[in-house]
Amino acid sequence: MSKGFNVDFEYQGYVFLGGAQGTFEARDGRRVPFFNMFVLSPTSTYTSEEYQAFGFKAEKKKCLSADIMEGLNPGDRVKLFFDDKGRVQAAALDG
Repeated sequence: MSKGFNVDFEYQGYVFLGGAQGTFEARDGRRVPFFNMFVLSPTSTYTSEEYQAFGFKAEKKKCLSADIMEGLNPGDRVKLFFDDKGRVQAAALDG
């Protein structure tokens, strides 16, 4: 049975929700591994006459390896560190 968690609306970072890993078939027929992390993050504070958002958004982040999610539990606040292609290269507990 999974443990529930509360989302702190004042927290402006990422909240880890879970992950997925597996392989997919590349265009050239090779099997390529993938590692994805699912997180909550605050929506943008940008507003205009045509746009307004509030609350949180759920995001899927590509990770360089499964090791990045090791030791993380759903509900953990995490700092994410990205490479130049926007993939998560490291994660650390935040507070």
